[in-house]
Amino acid sequence: MVDLQKSRLSGMQDYLALLVRRKWWLIIPFIALSGIAILISLIIPPVFVSDTMILIEPREVPPEIVPDMVTETTDERLNAIEQAVLSRTILLRVLSEFAGGLTDYRGLNDERKVAKIKKRIKLDFPDERRRGKYLPTSHFRISFRDPSPDIAQKVTSRLAALFIEQESRSRESQIFGTTDFLSGEIAKVAQHLKETEDRLKALKQRYRYEMPSELDTNLRTLDRLQVQKTGNLEALDRYTTMELNLERQLAETPALIAQVSAVARNQVTAPPPDPRVEVYKKKELEYKDLITRATGDHPDVKRLKAELDQLKSEIPPEAFAEPKQPEPSAEAPSAMVPNPVHQKLTAQLREIKTEIDIRQREKSLIESEMAKYNERVQNTPRVEQEMAAIQRAYDDLTKQHEDLKTKLANARLAESVESHQKGAQFVVADPASYPLEPSAPNVPMLILLSLIGSLAAAVAAAWLADTLNKRVWTRSEAERVLEVPVLVEIPSIVLRSDLTAARMRKSVAAVVLFAGAAVYTGGLYYLYLRQTALLKVLDPLIERFIIERIAT
Repeated sequence: MVDLQKSRLSGMQDYLALLVRRKWWLIIPFIALSGIAILISLIIPPVFVSDTMILIEPREVPPEIVPDMVTETTDERLNAIEQAVLSRTILLRVLSEFAGGLTDYRGLNDERKVAKIKKRIKLDFPDERRRGKYLPTSHFRISFRDPSPDIAQKVTSRLAALFIEQESRSRESQIFGTTDFLSGEIAKVAQHLKETEDRLKALKQRYRYEMPSELDTNLRTLDRLQVQKTGNLEALDRYTTMELNLERQLAETPALIAQVSAVARNQVTAPPPDPRVEVYKKKELEYKDLITRATGDHPDVKRLKAELDQLKSEIPPEAFAEPKQPEPSAEAPSAMVPNPVHQKLTAQLREIKTEIDIRQREKSLIESEMAKYNERVQNTPRVEQEMAAIQRAYDDLTKQHEDLKTKLANARLAESVESHQKGAQFVVADPASYPLEPSAPNVPMLILLSLIGSLAAAVAAAWLADTLNKRVWTRSEAERVLEVPVLVEIPSIVLRSDLTAARMRKSVAAVVLFAGAAVYTGGLYYLYLRQTALLKVLDPLIERFIIERIAT
């Protein structure tokens, strides 16, 4: 079996023979494709590019004088502004503003409109380097391409205005928002500070006698009360002893004595008591009371001691003896009368008891005062801790309040700087240009590429048609396929009927070719008339492969 799958093209002669043999497969596709490609190249609308340059001016006021409230770097702000300007909402707003000039966007939904206009916007942020270090961005360019130069310029200007507006709004929102935030925080801290101050005042008012500053006074008062308590106890013991002595003397002294009658006048009466003895006894009691409270070197003690010695030297010893009661005479009985000595002892005992009651009340008062001051001293550490905690909170809030006031002052300065346009800002250095020449497409280059592509497609069609046909055409091809030499070639015998049939086929082919050419030409003309619909169908292809590649 003969293998016809072997290559029948071995040299340039075979390739030329193929082109001659399949000339119509080469000519017709070339003409058809070239016509369509040239028509598309001619009807592709020109693209005009308008661009503008925006300069980023630094702040006129140094940050050492007025701190900048905008903490973001220029690149970060540019990235945020770019995302905001190229957002769906703003782009749809731009499309609605220029809907009359952007005719090629009609009939598209919002998503396709946004995607299409994004492809036509170009932002260029140059990277500047100096001595191997990247410098902050000092300017950037915005460009927009559109079939209409007027629309391209207007949209570019609008985009530049949006960038400047968004940058100004972003700075204002940060600066004025910082001021509002700090004002609110200061109000909150001031409220907390007032509450803490009220708590501190209330605590000082409540524990005004238990404050740490009163500790020394309370301790001194406790010492004084302790001394008073000691003196009170000593005096109480002394009066208690005197009470016991008086009660004993009172028990030994009769309450009534017999009165001497007139018949006993001749009897010797007892001498009256010496008044100096009473003075001596009173001064002796005063001396004993004073000696319990003071030392022997005290002037009053020495004075009373000298007076007692003087009185004792002046009073005879028998005056200190107890007066003897006269014995009643058997012959003359007498009546019973109150004993003056008993009455005197009773009066002295009453005075001693009064003094003891006074000393008891004084003791209770001193003990209650000591308990009160002891409680104050014991509560002082707790009050001190509580006050220290509130004072720390008060100091922290005061410091925070002062810091916030400083920051608010800086924020207001930054706000003033921003209001007077002394902060960093975007300035249009080059206004949007009006393009006079289209930047794309390059029609001659596009036509040339179209012709080359059409020719390649036609050659491929001719080769494919010849490959699918298994017929052997040349002697060299027969020898290569059959692997035997060809000894003789028999020419084709053409009859009259064959000539007639050949002329008929040529006539039909000419008619078909003419009709096809007419239909093809009419189709091209129809496409030319309906180029808007054609461009709408080819728009993704034109955007992706033609205009973008040529424009770049």
